[in-house]
Amino acid sequence: MLRSFSLLFLIVSAASGATCDLVISGRYVVTMSPDRRVVQNGAIAVRGDRIVAVGPRSEIDRAWQPTRRIDRPDALIAPGLVNTHTHAAMSLFRGIADDMKLQDWLNNFIFPAEAKNVNPDFVRWGTRLACLEMLLSGTTTFTDMYYFEDVAARAAKEAGMRGVLGETVIGFPVADAKTPADAL
Repeated sequence: MLRSFSLLFLIVSAASGATCDLVISGRYVVTMSPDRRVVQNGAIAVRGDRIVAVGPRSEIDRAWQPTRRIDRPDALIAPGLVNTHTHAAMSLFRGIADDMKLQDWLNNFIFPAEAKNVNPDFVRWGTRLACLEMLLSGTTTFTDMYYFEDVAARAAKEAGMRGVLGETVIGFPVADAKTPADAL
């Protein structure tokens, strides 16, 4: 019953020219509805951090009075992407060695570079760079596994991103665990 009432309230509010913070319109709006609906010449209305309406632009414009609007007539408006495997801070190691077998790359280049360079400040700046790059590509959520994940969490929060973060557990001393027991 409450769900029906909320939906009815949303429809009545929208029908009476409700206010919202933002309306974004574009050529296509990709929805998260069960039928994977794509709305041509669509728009979304946002209030606070919630999407309150999705539909054809004409209907959204008629129903909602935004404080701000973004009109992109040739844009695709879609939910944020999710990157499910990152070591975000390693963005600072990009280009250190390429086109090698994994174990050779790790043992001869990455593990020695990590031993010399990885600390909380390294993780902060590397994660900031990775978050910027992910946001520029439409990624809004990422899964990360590296060192000093509390620092990575703060960097992700500052960037306005969501993250699922986990500390590395490995069988030799690393930057945030000098013995394997420290990792537990």
